[in-house]
Amino acid sequence: MRPENPVDRRLYFRYLARETVTWFEEFRGKPNRQLSELPKLSDEAIAALIPRVCPGVRIVPGEGRVLARLAGASQMVELFATDEASLLVFNHFNGENSIGQVADSLSRAMDWPRERSLGQVKELFFRLVRLKVCVPVNV
Repeated sequence: MRPENPVDRRLYFRYLARETVTWFEEFRGKPNRQLSELPKLSDEAIAALIPRVCPGVRIVPGEGRVLARLAGASQMVELFATDEASLLVFNHFNGENSIGQVADSLSRAMDWPRERSLGQVKELFFRLVRLKVCVPVNV
């Protein structure tokens, strides 16, 4: 059964392509995880994840908060309040820095213990994953 709506059709083919790539990677021995499984990982495994903003997501600064428009969506989604720590963390979600590296940067910048910084980074990362704004590039 093929979807009739063009947007649904594109999403269907994206899903099909993603599942095909995942199957081939698993066949070659590279394990894949569902995004919903990420919070269950150990702190060490989470610290190794490298987050990036999803392609097609448009970030829009607002009054005291950061918003986003998802690819193909007309509604804006509120991401987080524009406090210093959240902005620093979000600006490091560029597909190059691991969550652990971001936590270390936050710890130095805010003079926080690493555990507090890691908690802050994880909280924002998982929120953005749930909102479909951010994904890890190395899962």
